[in-house]
Amino acid sequence: MTNAPVAQRPAPESPSTSAWSERRETAKQLRRFLVIGLSSVAADLASYALFLRVLGMDTLPAKGLSYFVGTIVGFIGNKLWTFESRRKSVSEPITYLVLYAITLGINMGVNELMIRGGNAAARAWFDSDHAARALLGVPVPTIIKALAVLVATGVTTVLNFLGMRFVTFRGALAERRALAQRT
Repeated sequence: MTNAPVAQRPAPESPSTSAWSERRETAKQLRRFLVIGLSSVAADLASYALFLRVLGMDTLPAKGLSYFVGTIVGFIGNKLWTFESRRKSVSEPITYLVLYAITLGINMGVNELMIRGGNAAARAWFDSDHAARALLGVPVPTIIKALAVLVATGVTTVLNFLGMRFVTFRGALAERRALAQRT
């Protein structure tokens, strides 16, 4: 027990205050994660288009490489801004890369399934690409590839946030919480 006057002691945090603080922190992280994610997606899409159009790569390797470009942008932004980690830890980039290796497979699989499913659906809906182009103004394969990238990105966005919050940057979050409780 301390002899400090009551006015100088921090008020104990009630469970409801603690839960509210946790929700606010998570909401802030989620907003920042989405901003960094949009930057990563822009890097992914731009490099995907470059690999497909300029280098003439097939969709699967082009998607794999473009995902890696987005991964680098995402790690730097999420480490420094979203989760505010200042740790000089080997485990953060390693767990981040493991997480992204796993979600890369998921991303590529979803992308490929969407392209195959989209092509089959387009054949069922339209007699020819010409009919689809007349109706939509854009070739069906272009639309299908764009939708495939967006759906694959959406699935892996959720998985990546959860993985970073509860695995990759959990040490930095725990350190900040411990520091906040001491003050």
